[in-house]
Amino acid sequence: MNIKSLVILIVLLLVGAGVYFSSTAKNSINTSRSIGSGIVPGLQAALNDVTELQFLQANHQVLATLVRQQNGWTVKERNHYPADITKIRSALLSLAEAKIVEQKTSNPDLYYKLGVEGLDTNEAIGVKAVITYANQKSELIVGKPGPQINKSRYVRLANSDVSWLVDRKIDLKHEAEYWLRKDILSIEPSDVESVTIVLQDNARLEIKNTSDEDDVFEVVNLTDPDSQVVDAELHQVTNALSSFQLLDVSESDEFANKEPTLNAAYQLKSGVIINVTAYEVETDHFVALDFELIDDISAEQQPDAEKYRDKLVQLTSGWVYKIPNVTYDSMNKREADVLAITEDQLN
Repeated sequence: MNIKSLVILIVLLLVGAGVYFSSTAKNSINTSRSIGSGIVPGLQAALNDVTELQFLQANHQVLATLVRQQNGWTVKERNHYPADITKIRSALLSLAEAKIVEQKTSNPDLYYKLGVEGLDTNEAIGVKAVITYANQKSELIVGKPGPQINKSRYVRLANSDVSWLVDRKIDLKHEAEYWLRKDILSIEPSDVESVTIVLQDNARLEIKNTSDEDDVFEVVNLTDPDSQVVDAELHQVTNALSSFQLLDVSESDEFANKEPTLNAAYQLKSGVIINVTAYEVETDHFVALDFELIDDISAEQQPDAEKYRDKLVQLTSGWVYKIPNVTYDSMNKREADVLAITEDQLN
């Protein structure tokens, strides 16, 4: 090898070494700066500026889109029905507070092991969170649990090759109905004056509080006044609207041509009547709610009753709610269902 060739070789080796050490140093600096920092840049300081959260899964299928509107958060896929602010706050905090623990692979061929691959296929298992805030969007793919299953996750910013382990359990794989505001009514038996149930075949059951005790009821339209009524059955009816929660919502128009399977009127001691119109669709049950005041409401009761009625009308008007079957069954009663089984019936 002549001197000229040797010099060229040495120069090339020095340049290559310089590039290598520069790249290594740069990666080291970037990694060092990232450890302990938030995974979504700027989100912690901009939590109050978030205007939309969207979650997507395999093949970019939208799970839910949560939108902040003038009157609060809503679920876009349910025609902007009110969303559960507690669940949204929890999701936002988990995203904002997630701190980087360790840098993981930058090799796209290995993303699947962490669940942070792109969403272009049916096999993708991660969830992409698209967060809109402060006139920008951040996209984070949340993958499998880390070594501490309930305290860590593998993640990757969608516009970055680097994946990370963070110190939070970020749980976003929920469809639209999960994010709905579920609580509607909380009517205890002690709040109830009477209940009237009319079934599809016009069978009628009238229950009333006729005692000085708040939760003691009797059937006032018994065919045989001497029949023995099971108090536990009456309690199911009067307790049906306590912790009343929905499973999902539909617009009222979807039920315009459906025949109700029962109607129940709950008259409250406050002077409000809650009218429940129920529908059965295959094995699922749905209800529409309407509210009115009793005809002879007192002047003292009226202001509070109107305020309560108007609040519920604003929340429920135009909607039909999918409810747990056990709630429907509690109202779906006829006289025979609340009577004790006699010895003659057993023989």
